[in-house]
Amino acid sequence: MRMPLRLACLTTALIATICVATRPAAAADTSPTEMLEDFVHYALTAQVELAKANGEALLSSDLSDEAIAALVDEDPRLRDRLPVAIRWAREVPGLVDIAGALESRVEKGRMDLARDEARILEAIDMLGGTRRARSLARTRLVEAGEYAVPMMLVALSDPATAPDVQLGLTSTLPTLGREAVLPLTAALPNVPESQQVLIINTLADIGYPHAAASLATVGQNPEASDVVVAASARALQRLGWETPDLDLASLHVQLSEDYLREMEHLRARPTLAVDSNGDLVSWQTIWGWHDHGGLVTQLVPTDLYWPTMAVRHADEARSIDPSNDAALVSFVAGNLRLENRLGSRDVELPVPDLDRSPSFHATVHGPAVARAVLLMAIDQNDPVMARDALAALARTGGSASLLDGGSREAITEALAHDDQHVRYDAALVVARAMPDQYFAGSNRVVPLLGAAVQGGAGRQAAVVGGSQTEQQTAEDWLHAADYQIAGTAASWDALHASTRAGGLDLAVVYGGDASTWQALTEAGVPVVLIVPSAELEDTRLATADAHGVGVMKAGATEKAFDAVLKGMGLAKPLDEGDRQFYASESLAALRDLAMARPAGLNAAEAAPQLERALSEDDGPQQLMIAEVLAVIDEPSAQQAIVDAALHATDDWQQAALLDLAAASARRFGDRVTPRQAADLRKFIASARGDVADAAARLYGALDRGDLVSASASGS
Repeated sequence: MRMPLRLACLTTALIATICVATRPAAAADTSPTEMLEDFVHYALTAQVELAKANGEALLSSDLSDEAIAALVDEDPRLRDRLPVAIRWAREVPGLVDIAGALESRVEKGRMDLARDEARILEAIDMLGGTRRARSLARTRLVEAGEYAVPMMLVALSDPATAPDVQLGLTSTLPTLGREAVLPLTAALPNVPESQQVLIINTLADIGYPHAAASLATVGQNPEASDVVVAASARALQRLGWETPDLDLASLHVQLSEDYLREMEHLRARPTLAVDSNGDLVSWQTIWGWHDHGGLVTQLVPTDLYWPTMAVRHADEARSIDPSNDAALVSFVAGNLRLENRLGSRDVELPVPDLDRSPSFHATVHGPAVARAVLLMAIDQNDPVMARDALAALARTGGSASLLDGGSREAITEALAHDDQHVRYDAALVVARAMPDQYFAGSNRVVPLLGAAVQGGAGRQAAVVGGSQTEQQTAEDWLHAADYQIAGTAASWDALHASTRAGGLDLAVVYGGDASTWQALTEAGVPVVLIVPSAELEDTRLATADAHGVGVMKAGATEKAFDAVLKGMGLAKPLDEGDRQFYASESLAALRDLAMARPAGLNAAEAAPQLERALSEDDGPQQLMIAEVLAVIDEPSAQQAIVDAALHATDDWQQAALLDLAAASARRFGDRVTPRQAADLRKFIASARGDVADAAARLYGALDRGDLVSASASGS
């Protein structure tokens, strides 16, 4: 008998051990019900190996997902205990995969049972039965959700449907809630008048606002009857609109924007299905209408559902009103996001065919659309789409079109974005536009480009306030997170005097002094505030609406610091490929700025970062950095090139650096220090070949006239 053995196993740990050693985990004659019961029992009693054996046996059996779900739901005790067992098993390495697979199969089985066509038809017939049958029927139909709607509408339109079933359907349809909205709105324009009124009233009873576009469409149809028009007006009023005379394009734009925001009420419960790789994934249903088949469906992956629906509604808005700018912005944004998420997947999507690429649509309409898409991406925390918008702005925007003069400037917000890629992309866009005047955030551009050059070695961070021990702790955490320490100071004023805040990627500030973190965030620098426990809640409230501020309590661990960085989107550094790309592009932009000298940007602001990078590099990039410094009108820039040249170990690179130093001297005059001049004379005395010739050109460009001829003759 099984029960005495189980009770014995629960008696003591010793007897449990004996049971583990002597009893087979899942015998060949063990039924699926016993496997499931044993998995739950052994999981809840922390007997991992036995739970694992029974779980694996159950999952590898021939039982369908529906059968496994039925095993659970037909036993109230199992239905209550299984979720607890799965939660515990998810915390155990040896059981986590089994727990996840079992949970997925039970959930999928429940959905498959609920959405089984035969069960739905049976439930519809049961609406004409006893009170218990009617109650069970309503439960089944609600569980079926959106999948019950087509058959319910067919039954409602069938004259042969019994009156009591008709009444049951009419009263049950609104209880499906948001699950019923999309299939009902897809059917609404296509069904007879009597059903139109029923659907309109049902949508009003359900109360979700995304039905408004369909309600207004049928209400404004010149061929609609007075009854339908009146019903539509009443329904729209119940949904919150005072007048039925609504702008249809604007309603579809609002829906498109809501889908881009991925508002939860716009989707039904997901459908779990197997994809082409054999993986169980989440899908959503998109509803349509076929003249001969009625309501039809197409499944799309959930991550693609949102942009697909956004594009559909934006396209509808554009067809209604081609001049609607907001519709165009949503159309471009939806297509960009859809392209990014789709990747290389081969998925058929119910969207308008594009004869041009999403990039074409993002650029052909000019910089205003790119700016609007950029703001939308920032608001929705979509850095990938933000980078697409910046790429479009780079190809269409110039000095006069970077800004639109509104209350929000997209490029300004991008320069202070949490995502490092977005910040650097924005800085490059501004640099290439070469603005002829300063604007809010433009002070960030050149320091960001300088930081990108140093990004080959890590991001720049500073520590403000705190004791010496606390500062050292913060520096250790920052180093571990792949940040370089650009400065450490007791106060904001001291930090500002010693480093360029605009080039910082992060500041760690001890204490919640508002003037400090506000000054840093105004400069576009993300801030982690470390405050005493007693000030934690007040500081969180004070910074709740601030962009780029994280708060943690003093004495917390490095793990907590990493969690704050992750929450701010700052934990992951650039990969090596990105570092090299941004360093190269930023150097090219700084060189162009230094040569063109636009009024709105000053490349010399990056000189300290470039000089530091020059001293730390000895590869090909060193010459690119020196080339930029050679056109910057700063004494320290020329001096940095001379020092790098004198310390170079490769003859070819040394000669090239000497020539770049000479180019700086010809352009700006002699800026070398007396010490460097003396070192250069000594160098010339011993140099030979191409290096000696290059050194001579440099000294000649300095035009000092104090070099002893014999020392340079080589005789």
